[in-house]
Amino acid sequence: MTQLRRSALILLHILLLTLPALATAAAPAHAAPAKSCRPDQLKSATVKAGAEFKHRGTDNSVLRSTMDITVPADWEHASDLLLDAHSPDHRYALRCLVGKDPTKENKVAIDHEWRLKPLVVKAYDKHVAVHYEAVTWIKSVNPYTTGPWVLFPEDDEWLIRLRASPNIAGARWEEVYLRLGGPGALSASPPPEFGEGGTVLTWRGEQPAPAVRVSFHLPAAQYWNAVAESEHLTWAVWGRKGVSGAFSYVATAVLLLVVGKRLGGGLKRKPMPQDAYALRVLRVWAFLMIVFSLLIHLGDDANRPMSRLLYLAWDYGAAVGFFTLVALGLALCAFGGLKKQALVAVGAFFALLVALYVASEYFEIPILPTVDVVTPLTSHWMVSVFYTAAIAVCCLGMIASGERVLLMGERRLPAWVMVTSATATALLVTLWAYLAIHRSWERVSWLLEPDSPEQEQTWAWWLGLGWLQLPGGALLPLLSLSAVLAPLALIGVLRVCRREKFEPESFTPTQSESFLLISLFGIVAAGEVWYFGYSGYLLGLLLVLVAAWGVVALGSRLSVLGKLSVGDAPLGSVISRTDRSDVLRLARHFRELQSRLHRLGASTPSERSAAQEAIEAEIDRLDHALPEGVRPADLPFACGPMDTWWGNACRGAMIACFVGLPATGLMYWKETVSGEFWVFVTEEPAGFLTILANIVSWHVTWVMGGFVLGALWRSLPGRRGPTKACWVAAVFAVPVLTSHLIVRAVGQDEGGVVAIIATFTSVMTFTGFTMDVQTFRGERRYWSTNASLVAYVYQMRIASVAFFLAQLVALATIWKTFQDGGPSGPSGGP
Repeated sequence: MTQLRRSALILLHILLLTLPALATAAAPAHAAPAKSCRPDQLKSATVKAGAEFKHRGTDNSVLRSTMDITVPADWEHASDLLLDAHSPDHRYALRCLVGKDPTKENKVAIDHEWRLKPLVVKAYDKHVAVHYEAVTWIKSVNPYTTGPWVLFPEDDEWLIRLRASPNIAGARWEEVYLRLGGPGALSASPPPEFGEGGTVLTWRGEQPAPAVRVSFHLPAAQYWNAVAESEHLTWAVWGRKGVSGAFSYVATAVLLLVVGKRLGGGLKRKPMPQDAYALRVLRVWAFLMIVFSLLIHLGDDANRPMSRLLYLAWDYGAAVGFFTLVALGLALCAFGGLKKQALVAVGAFFALLVALYVASEYFEIPILPTVDVVTPLTSHWMVSVFYTAAIAVCCLGMIASGERVLLMGERRLPAWVMVTSATATALLVTLWAYLAIHRSWERVSWLLEPDSPEQEQTWAWWLGLGWLQLPGGALLPLLSLSAVLAPLALIGVLRVCRREKFEPESFTPTQSESFLLISLFGIVAAGEVWYFGYSGYLLGLLLVLVAAWGVVALGSRLSVLGKLSVGDAPLGSVISRTDRSDVLRLARHFRELQSRLHRLGASTPSERSAAQEAIEAEIDRLDHALPEGVRPADLPFACGPMDTWWGNACRGAMIACFVGLPATGLMYWKETVSGEFWVFVTEEPAGFLTILANIVSWHVTWVMGGFVLGALWRSLPGRRGPTKACWVAAVFAVPVLTSHLIVRAVGQDEGGVVAIIATFTSVMTFTGFTMDVQTFRGERRYWSTNASLVAYVYQMRIASVAFFLAQLVALATIWKTFQDGGPSGPSGGP
């Protein structure tokens, strides 16, 4: 009993010692004060805020916000501003100053805002300074939030107002300025204290923050570009994502049909089975282009009225994009002529993919992300696998279709090469998508508290949204890649149906073949241009066709082989029956006579009399054997390096393919990396496909330019390759310069017109130079070095000057392009 009593006393003693400690530990959990921004400590802070618009020289107006906040050093959270950008305390302090709470306003705040420069925080003795810049591109008629500024449309005007954070609204606002950069302000409240020309408005020394509210008009070009991108407006149906976007593909397809009809009618013989097959493939691809373009560009436009008609609560554009991708993959594989077993496997895979999507949508099974279902983070690896396979199938169909239209049914690429290429492309696409989603998340989540439940929930939603947008986002670049098949189809049908295969005396393309070549050049040179948000492709295409026909008509009168010879037959038809070695031997003999005559001219009169007369007589005899104005040395240059015009075309394309590699790199840098395009493409899930389409498009432009240069080599004005190339470059420059003048007049993006023309001219003149040198490749044994051969080839000054001037101009332009600046893009942090 005594022992029990003693144990009870010991237990009571332990409890009495423990209770104070437990109370002390529990007290902070209930007594901890809530975290506060302490606006009372920010009344001595100073703020400078400004907004500046840039309109001219851009397709979309740019709003740049600048904010300088100076807070006292004794503010409770001043030291937190100096922490890492991912620190919870740092982000809380920024939320206090910026006044944007993503967890309250919406799931992800300021998703239209880019911070191209990192936030700058500097600490001084008595204060901490924060410099904050943000940029927004006004791409549609919708509200935008940039820094402390809110921009929103109202009727036919735009309103911009200052929305100060409640925590610093009572601070001293030393300066608030607004630079409209275009049309002046229509109204402003409160009345500005300073200004200039109605476009610069300034308020100074305000405390509390002024409720700035200004109305104005956007310039016409930028406003209509925004209207054409606004899906809720009627005019958007006719814009870039609607009818205008599909127009260039439809116009190209119609041109393919016209070319096929003219080529079939110009055969002058009974069509053979391979001719009929090639023309049928061309027609089928033309119709597929029309279907693809209308389905991709107008499918979403048709979805919106259907959603309103069926009273659907959500926009199912992502679902439309998914099913369109499936249809595109199936159609490309079927057109590409894959084996039956492969087509069955593709059909089964897409059927499985559609079934999984439908199950996810209607039964809310989180397998694939849909409009109504958010997949958990643990299953996104499965989403990436399915989408990788879907894009790989589309790429496989694209490669197979390209082989079919170019080789017209012949198979030369092994199956493993096509499958490997398609799989590698798809893997890069999904890897880029994952990195782009993470990059965009870094931008939009800069104020979210790390590792909080809200942050994890929002990240799951954002990741699912990125994967949801991937199939629809991949459609436009896939359509751009499929457009490359149009010029390939023209080359394929020309390869089968050309008259030169059956008539060796056809030394130049026939009229229908020339129309095909001019149309081919028009498709790659016209380019996709936009005026006020709507397509200007037809104008560029017509300008190229007219300019090219003019150059070919001029060449028919001025070209060496077009001149009339014996029996009023073109010199080209006579030369085509002559052995190539005889033409080169004649040219070499003529040049040797000229060299001997030149050496005799430097001798004494007694030494050169009889010999000089004999040489001059021989030169006159050779000259009189040819049409007036044509000399024997001109004949090899006029014929080109190959025996036929088709051989010249293939040789020109091959040379341009290799010569154009640096040019493609330059245009990739100029249009993708160094401009604002890089800002968007790095956060676009399908950005890799967009970049790939851009690179392929430019390289195909050089290759097709070289092909047309070689095919029309014998019909172009000029006696040397660089001179002929300059005529091709001049035709290319016509639509580019016209577009430049129009967009410059209306104030849109001018697009580096000088770099484009100089690069194309450089590639073409170098291709012409190389073809001239290859024409005399058989003479290489007579010369000790390649430089000696080049000096022998280019004894004529005009061609040499044309070539070297073109290269100097191109190099100067390239150097200026690199000097203008490097890549721009959003910073990794806030």
